[in-house]
Amino acid sequence: MTASLLTSLARFGEALAARRWLIFVVTGIGFIATIIVSRCGLIDQYVELVAMYVGINIILALSLNLVNGYMGEFSVGHAGFMAVGAYGASILSVKVFSSGVWVFPLAVACGGVLAALAAVVVAIPSFKTRGDYLAIVTLSFNMIVKSVLENIDYVGGPRGFLGMQKLTTLPWTFAWTVVSVWAIRNFVYSNIGRGVLSIREDEIAGAAMGVDTRKVKLHAFVVSSFFAGVAGGLYAHLLQFISPRTFDIIKSTEILIMVYLGGVGSIAGSIAGAVIYTVLIEALRFLGQWRMVIMPLLLVLLMIYRPKGIFGLMEFRWFKPITTKKHHDKIPVSATASSNKSPERDVELLVIDGLTHYFGGLCALSDFNLRLGAGGIMGIIGPNGSGKTTLFNLISGYYRPSQGSIVFDSNEITRLRPNEINALGVARTFQNIRLFNNLSVADNVRVGMFNSVNYNAADAMLRTRRFNECEGRDVDDCVRELLSLFELERYGQDMAATLPYGLKRRLEIVRALATRPQLLLLDEPAAGMNPAETGALMELVQRVRDEFKLTIMVIEHHMSFIMGLCERIAVLDFGVAIAAGSPDEIKNDKKVIEAYLGSSGLKNYRAQRGT
Repeated sequence: MTASLLTSLARFGEALAARRWLIFVVTGIGFIATIIVSRCGLIDQYVELVAMYVGINIILALSLNLVNGYMGEFSVGHAGFMAVGAYGASILSVKVFSSGVWVFPLAVACGGVLAALAAVVVAIPSFKTRGDYLAIVTLSFNMIVKSVLENIDYVGGPRGFLGMQKLTTLPWTFAWTVVSVWAIRNFVYSNIGRGVLSIREDEIAGAAMGVDTRKVKLHAFVVSSFFAGVAGGLYAHLLQFISPRTFDIIKSTEILIMVYLGGVGSIAGSIAGAVIYTVLIEALRFLGQWRMVIMPLLLVLLMIYRPKGIFGLMEFRWFKPITTKKHHDKIPVSATASSNKSPERDVELLVIDGLTHYFGGLCALSDFNLRLGAGGIMGIIGPNGSGKTTLFNLISGYYRPSQGSIVFDSNEITRLRPNEINALGVARTFQNIRLFNNLSVADNVRVGMFNSVNYNAADAMLRTRRFNECEGRDVDDCVRELLSLFELERYGQDMAATLPYGLKRRLEIVRALATRPQLLLLDEPAAGMNPAETGALMELVQRVRDEFKLTIMVIEHHMSFIMGLCERIAVLDFGVAIAAGSPDEIKNDKKVIEAYLGSSGLKNYRAQRGT
């Protein structure tokens, strides 16, 4: 009886959880409860104060985790954006609006907007570089903000700014914390969020799948800074006094500790890290300044024994998007991948003229010319170091050629970025598999559909009608159909890193197909495969060409694979094209044989053939 009752209650809870309005109902009840608790004095004032600090720190940890955890970049000056929000909100509430409780949320939001604008100024030059430059730039920004505030008398200079009313209450803190968790969660589980995760996993592969990495980074950084500014506004109106010294590098370090304590890439981890850090700091207050030594020491020990933090990449179920199983008719292949019409074989899809590329003084590719008709399969072969992958990198936009031009489908793509070239219809795989290993198989394919889903960051966070229309427009159906076509559907929720080698190669092709290409570049797809797997791959590539109406260029060292698959073959040697023609012509070309066998090998080859 009890077991059946519990089962019924669990099912009822799941049914309620599937309704989005439940979030608003629970939030409303929680907001009213905090008002009652605060107004009626049901909790101690000190406990209430600590609870408000916990809420503010949750917002800070979530905002920084969006950049450091989900995007995989490293920002160390988050207190600078908090300072902008704190001073901005304080100026508005004290010197512009003067007073008014209901003006407070507007002042806090405006502080967040000012922090977001500051983030734009910081991000635009920062994201043109790679590596640790963002850490250097954000650290410098933190120091600049502190120094500027110390030299502006309007906001009190080094003496600090005061006069704010104590407008930050437990209900307001609760409301802003819920809004922050909800908005950042929605951002992460959106098309833009998948772009952010692709940058963390492999930025080069993300760009190849059509992700505009600069734009996605900017979106994430601006959203992160907005909520840091919101936390600053709440903090200022809680203390009723702020000083530039409050927002120094030590404050930025505290936020970093919370993020890495709870776990990078986890909303639950950010919440746990903020709660644990705030409570421990208060519990260790009797140690005075020594507590500021103990907390970093605990973090060091955590990094040694659990580098990804308490939660790591793990997430609670209620923070993940709610998915409902739907029954659909089988979708035709044309609806799931390429929307191209049947290619006309006499149409030149790719035209390369005089393509040359130097690495310093080394010529990797010299005066390469190519005319590739639509619908064919062309092979590129040559010894190691002959320039094959360099050619693919030039076509897909990873290298800028020293000379020459590339025209794809009547569009000049010579100077375009990889995501722009992908948007025009060029997709590729890589010589070394570049999957997003910490994403599921299905999410790898969803990233490939980045350009097929069109809405902005505000739509994602607010879950607008535009978001619902775009995400609900056969995205999951297309992913499911693609995985089914290539016998990967049962692995959909598995991490890509757990797949065996052959399935990883297949998934990389599926992910490329999800971008809806016209031209597919396959870089050594049969590398590491046994003869049976190579034969199956050959059939797969032919099926892909026929069913998805594609043109394919393939680099491969397996001669049986190339000769049995390709209609035309071009041969490179030391960056120079030495032959081009049908498989039979290439097999008997003396220059090709010499390039592979050498002079002595060529003599033995001629002797064996009696030529």
